[in-house]
Amino acid sequence: MKTSAKTGREKYLGVIALGVAIICVMFVVVIEPQLKQRKALLKRMYGLNLKLTKMQGDLLIKDRIDRIYAKLEPLIASSGTELRERVLLLTELRNMCSKAGVNPARQTLPPAENEDYYSRLSANIEIDGHVKDIVNFVITVEASPDPIRIESFNFNATNVEDNIHASFVISKIIATPKS
Repeated sequence: MKTSAKTGREKYLGVIALGVAIICVMFVVVIEPQLKQRKALLKRMYGLNLKLTKMQGDLLIKDRIDRIYAKLEPLIASSGTELRERVLLLTELRNMCSKAGVNPARQTLPPAENEDYYSRLSANIEIDGHVKDIVNFVITVEASPDPIRIESFNFNATNVEDNIHASFVISKIIATPKS
């Protein structure tokens, strides 16, 4: 009887070993490839979500640009002659000077540079004043919502303490209708 009990026990252990072997084969053949495929799909989905987020941000920027263009389009169509634009540039610069508390010593307007869709108007302006007031003028020009920028500048000391002589080349871009 001892022999038959061993045989039953061996059969029981054999069935357990066979079950473990079948489970291992099932894992290697069926489950592991599905896990790898799922991992690859999750990685792809994460990359596509990042791409979608970036495209949504780009779309918001495009919508904002379209709204700004819609506001500016009538202004472009109604823009005046080059002489009118030059006068407007000088007026804007004078307003910026008075806002900063400086007086322009000299202003000149070199010829405009005309491109296909825009013109670049330049103004040479010389200012004498306190350092703080000159810095305020620079900040006022750079913070302007108009397309006005300082192209170059030069500062020289004067005989008066804390005063300087500054000269600027300031440009403004104006849209020109397509001919």
